Amino acid sequence: MSNLTIKQLRYVEAAGRTGSIAAAALDLNISQSSITAAIDAMEAGLGFDLFTRVPAKGLMITPAGQQSLALISDFLGNFREFETELGAVGGTSTGIIRLACFAAAAASFLPQAIAEFQRIHPGIRFEMVEGNMDTVTEYLEDGRADLAFSYREVMREGQTFQPLIELPHFALVSEQSPLAGRHSVTLKELAARPMIRLNLPRSSAYYPDLFRKAGLEVETVHTSTSLEMVRTMVAADLGFTVLNAQPLASIDGRGGFRAVPISDILPARAFGVVTQSRVRQPRAVVDFQTHCNALRNAGHFERMAVRPA
Repeated sequence: MSNLTIKQLRYVEAAGRTGSIAAAALDLNISQSSITAAIDAMEAGLGFDLFTRVPAKGLMITPAGQQSLALISDFLGNFREFETELGAVGGTSTGIIRLACFAAAAASFLPQAIAEFQRIHPGIRFEMVEGNMDTVTEYLEDGRADLAFSYREVMREGQTFQPLIELPHFALVSEQSPLAGRHSVTLKELAARPMIRLNLPRSSAYYPDLFRKAGLEVETVHTSTSLEMVRTMVAADLGFTVLNAQPLASIDGRGGFRAVPISDILPARAFGVVTQSRVRQPRAVVDFQTHCNALRNAGHFERMAVRPA
């Protein structure tokens, strides 16, 4: 077998992970012909097919391909760790940390956390991918992320959860709403008003269920898969929504809406870092987890919470 390059291995791994030459090219921001050439070169060198091409369906991995891709994935993970450890020989932590973030919560804490970390570790850079609560844990499983920020309830078998904060529920209302100046509000008071629902997996049913469990019915007048759109509609006084992580615009006092604590006794949601249990993390990732623990102990994540005064 001819010598294979790290680049070729990464191209083939991406094709196997995404199941499509087009998707792999998009994921790596390269041409489809580069992915195809890497697959062809590896198959020619190995003497067997890694994939079968199925029109309109993409790539189907062969049994031999399954074994080969598992080895490639393990090797690339070990190589990333090698690069990180080698770069740290001189005492400076280097490398890439790949973060998967639940988009509805990350903006209020992550930029500052990264900025403070990079003051200590300027050689580290971050690659971030956003998603809903389910997709961020999928990014961990398929190797696209080293760690994820999300809620405890989404943790899957083989994953570990490191809590950062317990987040109570709150109502987001327009600053024009009669509820905007309140110290707290009840579910019963909210149920009398139109609701704007974040239409994402888990979130879509989770928040209306809070009302149903309290024996209340709430009318959903608008839905959106975009948290930004939900916040904009709330600011336009089209209704209220219920969240757990305070939007950055609310913290900064801008955006045209107010976060009001809900006084009903509701279980808080644990938010934190999710990792794969059996994966030996590179030094940079371990350092960042330690950094997040230190921020938690210093109360950094409290800015995400809306609590009664």
